[in-house]
Amino acid sequence: MSSDDATKTETKGGEEGTLLGMLIGLSVLSAALLVRQSATPGAITFAGITVDRLGAALTLLVAAIGAVTFRFSMRYMDGDPGRRRFLRLLALAIGSAYLLMLATDLRLLIAAWSLTSFALHRLLIFYPDRVEAWRPARKKFLISRLGDVALISGATLVWWVWGTFDLHTFLRGVADGGGGPAETAVGLLVVIAALTKSAQFPFHSWLPETMESPTPVSALMHAGIINAGGVLLLRFAPLIVRVPEALFLLALVGSVTACLGTLAMWAQVKVKRTLAWSTVGQMGFMMVQCGLGAFPVAALHIVGHGCYKAWSFLRSGDLPPSWSPPAVTSPGRTLAMAAIGTGACIPALWLASRLTGFAPWHSPGEWSLSAVVALSLGQVWVALFRASTAHVGDRAARVAVALLTTLAASVAIAALYRGAALFLEPVLGDLPAPTGPIAWASATLPVLALAALCVIHATLPTFGRTSAGRAFRVHALHGFYFGAVADRLVDRLWPRALPSEVKHA
Repeated sequence: MSSDDATKTETKGGEEGTLLGMLIGLSVLSAALLVRQSATPGAITFAGITVDRLGAALTLLVAAIGAVTFRFSMRYMDGDPGRRRFLRLLALAIGSAYLLMLATDLRLLIAAWSLTSFALHRLLIFYPDRVEAWRPARKKFLISRLGDVALISGATLVWWVWGTFDLHTFLRGVADGGGGPAETAVGLLVVIAALTKSAQFPFHSWLPETMESPTPVSALMHAGIINAGGVLLLRFAPLIVRVPEALFLLALVGSVTACLGTLAMWAQVKVKRTLAWSTVGQMGFMMVQCGLGAFPVAALHIVGHGCYKAWSFLRSGDLPPSWSPPAVTSPGRTLAMAAIGTGACIPALWLASRLTGFAPWHSPGEWSLSAVVALSLGQVWVALFRASTAHVGDRAARVAVALLTTLAASVAIAALYRGAALFLEPVLGDLPAPTGPIAWASATLPVLALAALCVIHATLPTFGRTSAGRAFRVHALHGFYFGAVADRLVDRLWPRALPSEVKHA
């Protein structure tokens, strides 16, 4: 190796080490801020940035996942001629997302919002010769611009009516009343921006299609950037909770997205596409939580899902463990087990509420969350009793395990929900619980959606053997073709030749 090549290699390695050191430094800083906020809650505001409990927790998530992803990328891209450019774009995306978690000046928030989108777009088309990467990237680009228009329109309306770009000043004005129809308009615009950012129906199809970019991009996108819509809703929570139309829109779109993502996930055969459709469904459920007014629960969901999805994508190249299909049981028996488990969860949740202070029947939203927990734990009973050949002693042991699991999970979930609410109370304040007919409609939608998914999941082993079931699986495998419809629309709006089309023209 010549001296010039050695110098370039050393310079490149020094730059990469500096960027990694900065990301690790941000992680340490966020951890220190989180400890400080946990001990003495008090927001630190300067230059359009607010450091509070929510911001400290979210920036720690972004910085930690970013540092791990960056370190993984240094090995993953080893030998690639574009490695230096990739790492720079990755650092830009992480830094922009970090700023987005803290920005409370609406102009700074919009700048970070747009810069994150720009960096992600460049990462999605990092290999420009891969034609499969261009269509979803272009689709995502146009959807992001729609979100930009919604967010900028909302910020402009805030300045026009309330005369400020400071989020805290605006929210104090909302609490004092007097906004009228402007409050509803701003709330709906913020919700639309969040739906576009977090891949919600009908803006969801690009996310499972972005598999041509390097794996670290998927890890960062699914674990961090995709949560930006939820973060926006958390920042505007004192407003959103006062706009029933916005809450209903979140519950409706979130329920549809959760069902669509889950059905498509069940049909996938590739690991990364399974994870991608899982993200669609999980983001839908996060929107549902916001639509129920359970913003602390949504924050807890963001942290848990971010950690899990980063780990899942970064290990997606491992050989899968040996797997054998579960024993096929009749739909009636499966549904009976699910019903028994759901029923057993009711007294468990009552006991959990007595121990933790979480009130399952205090409001429509909390009732809905409790019903979702009960239906979910009913699936634990299905898993434990799936085999139909167990002898009497084995069945008795399984019943005991199922009862203990139901009780322990109910208490743990209630404690986590209650703890998240107490932890974020200095940030979100005392949010009023949504009530009234619209609130009950919003609360009923996700329960009906999850109940329908439970029934479909129970009938799939037998229904899937029929011609109609096989056709349904094919439709679900392709996401029910919403992506194809969106592709045709994008081609009309952006009739630009793809790289391969230009090359072979």
